[in-house]
Amino acid sequence: MSQAFVPRSPVLYPEHYLWYILASCLDILVTYVIVYRLGGSEVNQVARNILELFGHWGLIGLKFATVILVVAVCELVGRSRPVLGRRIAVAAIAISAMPVGIGLLQVFAWTHLFDGTG
Repeated sequence: MSQAFVPRSPVLYPEHYLWYILASCLDILVTYVIVYRLGGSEVNQVARNILELFGHWGLIGLKFATVILVVAVCELVGRSRPVLGRRIAVAAIAISAMPVGIGLLQVFAWTHLFDGTG
């Protein structure tokens, strides 16, 4: 009896990478709202410098450069140490989600504080 063909993923942790990319995209969107719509500022000094030099497109480039770096590290580490590679991917998701959560709280607080309902 022949074995069924089961396609192998070209990356080790595809689901983790999708969540990480989602968190990174949300970080870009929340930063945009805070900086360009609410007049706030970027807390991360590197990102702030990129924003000043290249605007929002520079921030997008920086964010996706970090995505490429994190995925590369997870893949390199995960080939020899799968559990550690997965832990790095999970940590990257959590670290990227934190500024999104904090930023959303700031947006909520600012919009409710200044619209007279808070």
